[in-house]
Amino acid sequence: MEVTVEVLAACRKKLSISIPPEEIKAKFEERFRELEREAQVPGFRPGRAPRRLVEKRFHEAVTEEVRAKLVAEAFEKAVKEQNLDVIGDPEIDPAAIKMSDDGPLTFSIELEVRPEFELPDYTGIPVSAERPEVTDEGVTQALERLRHSYGRLEGVLADQAIQPGDFLTCDLTIQAGETMVYDRQGVRLPVIPVAVEGIRLDNLPDLLKGAKVGDTRSEKITIGQDAEREDVRGKEAEVRIKINAAEHIAEPDNLALLKTMDYEDMDSLRAGLRRQLESQSEAAYSRAQEQAIEQWLLEKIPLELPTALTARHANRLLERRVRDLQYRGIPVDEIEKRLGEIRGATTEGAARDLKLHFILDAIAKKEKVEVTDAEVDARVQMIAMQYGRKADRLHEEMEKQGTLESLKQQILEDKVLRALLEKAKVTAPGGEAKVEEKPAEAAPLAPEPMAEEKAPESESPVTEAKPEDKPAEGAAPGEVEST
Repeated sequence: MEVTVEVLAACRKKLSISIPPEEIKAKFEERFRELEREAQVPGFRPGRAPRRLVEKRFHEAVTEEVRAKLVAEAFEKAVKEQNLDVIGDPEIDPAAIKMSDDGPLTFSIELEVRPEFELPDYTGIPVSAERPEVTDEGVTQALERLRHSYGRLEGVLADQAIQPGDFLTCDLTIQAGETMVYDRQGVRLPVIPVAVEGIRLDNLPDLLKGAKVGDTRSEKITIGQDAEREDVRGKEAEVRIKINAAEHIAEPDNLALLKTMDYEDMDSLRAGLRRQLESQSEAAYSRAQEQAIEQWLLEKIPLELPTALTARHANRLLERRVRDLQYRGIPVDEIEKRLGEIRGATTEGAARDLKLHFILDAIAKKEKVEVTDAEVDARVQMIAMQYGRKADRLHEEMEKQGTLESLKQQILEDKVLRALLEKAKVTAPGGEAKVEEKPAEAAPLAPEPMAEEKAPESESPVTEAKPEDKPAEGAAPGEVEST
């Protein structure tokens, strides 16, 4: 067998393979001997038909079978001999496979391969990150958020004034001169600074201060550069809001909150919140350190990416972003207007994902970092606990969806980042060396109420899993929801 390798582009090669006649003849001979023993030929018992009749009867089928088998075996052998790390499915045109009765079998295959690059010395990577401070004020704010999350919506009476944090059902218009930028009825609007199609309404709480159901309030604004419509950016506009109905959140008192959270007194609840905030602070600090390592690796290791793989990954990210916007109630025509911007962001993100994947994978091989089945099971169990799912059921679902391998890759990359962090040179933001202390493990509070959702599905850009995750329905914070 003769093999030539042609470099077509970065990470893309073409294999041209020629299989000599003697190998083809040997494969035909092997298959026909098998058929002589088992073939059903009319007028003859199995194994008794003359060879010439067997060849005549099965020649076409055997030719296709031999051709397919020779191509598969030759490709596998060529990849191994040339030491190619193939990514994705190879491209081959079946019609271009040439095999004559007495000549060689020739064909070409185009394929993408893993990029090749040199790893620098990654001992002592400089890492500087700020650990978020947990203060008494932060604990108080967390307590108020917790109280708010367990509140219930109640209608605002006609004689009651609208308060910040209430929820309105209103008619909302935004008009710039003769141009009607936004005109919707039955809009669900929180009384907080919000954005409507990229137009900031930061003064909303002040505008609606003292207003009641049935009132109409308006104000003049200058449309910012974040507006989705380019033609109205920088223009003066009038915002008009007619309040049709309003609801406010009735928060539980201390006794009701303590009963819900199963704490004896407010001091113990605040202590529990502090432990939770400290745990979150530690997680944020660890992630900031890992991001510093990731950025160092991306800057220090230039590499060219497989074009087709990058495009496929970018398309998947684009599909997920568009689907997320649709679930949040953004109209299709508005999504289409922003498609170019979204595509650019997802293309950049896909390239970063892939570069980091290849780098961390190469370090894992060099350092012999591996992931065990027990580690995968433990991660699945953790996700299941977080979302109130049964671990075995979630494991089965992920296995069917093909996302377990992606989860395994995520665990591998996490282990590599932790290993790099152990070798890193960690300094305080001011430049002083830091002595890392492992914090006491936080005792978790009872989980806050949340909308039902599926457990997050890991996606590796190379294994190309296709999760169908759906975010919880409803408007995202700071977004306006139309009904």
